[in-house]
Amino acid sequence: FCQSFPDVNKMKIPVTIVLACICLHSTEAQFPGFGGFRNLFRPLQNFLQPVMRGVQNIFGGGPKFKDDGTQSPQATGNDKLFPDDCGREEDKGTGKLCFPDGLLCQERVNKGGVQKFGGHLYWFSWQDNDNSVRNAKWDWFNARNYCRKRCMDLVSFETQQEYDWVKGFINVNVPYFWTSGRLCDFDGCDRPDFFPKNINGWFWSANQARLSPTNGSGFHDWSFTGGFQPAQKQPDNREQIQQGGESESCMAVLNNFYGDGIKWHDVACHHEKPIICEDVEGHLAFARQTFPNIRIP
Repeated sequence: FCQSFPDVNKMKIPVTIVLACICLHSTEAQFPGFGGFRNLFRPLQNFLQPVMRGVQNIFGGGPKFKDDGTQSPQATGNDKLFPDDCGREEDKGTGKLCFPDGLLCQERVNKGGVQKFGGHLYWFSWQDNDNSVRNAKWDWFNARNYCRKRCMDLVSFETQQEYDWVKGFINVNVPYFWTSGRLCDFDGCDRPDFFPKNINGWFWSANQARLSPTNGSGFHDWSFTGGFQPAQKQPDNREQIQQGGESESCMAVLNNFYGDGIKWHDVACHHEKPIICEDVEGHLAFARQTFPNIRIP
């Protein structure tokens, strides 16, 4: 159900791996309906490993899955920063996967901060008309779910042109924002071609496209510096290595945070940041099919 891109430097990660990145902590969820498939999830260590009905799990095994996610797609129009029918449950450290909301998908075109590029809508949280939204910050998991409610996902950068266009909306008042970039460091990511992880293990979770190797000449904009002394190139996983914290498994764009201009950095996923949401064609198709009486542009 996700969009594909022909760039040979971003070969597709199997769906059995990529959908696992929906959550950062132990999570159980269900998201049926996309493209006639039904995606089932169960908690595996600290992440999800999904399997698509009718598609063999190439990583072997036939695990039993338990649904504990949002039970059915709805069109409520309830616009909450942190939806209570999905998203992080702080007391349990778990989360649930959001369905697109038919009305929120419809209304996304009128949301303050919406811009258009290449046939896609993009929403910049810091441009919203509502002060509470304009000043809001999300962790990476909740950020994705906020976008998903609107048939969108965190932004992915497939081309230099798209990235340069987005950078035109970043000013001194925007210190950073989340992208859908994710390190494949959970169950199912032990394939040889993902190693070494800091070079070959990154992908865009919104569309399953692998990023170019971090040390290669393909399109990327990883920073040449960070918090280590002496400086190390990104991604550097500094929070875990130097501070004994969580793995820096999510990608943010930082605005001259280390005197390096607007650059990509790996960041621990629990940090909270403004966001950019981008249309996902699969989510839009699902919502249009599920809510035929709602006109979703």
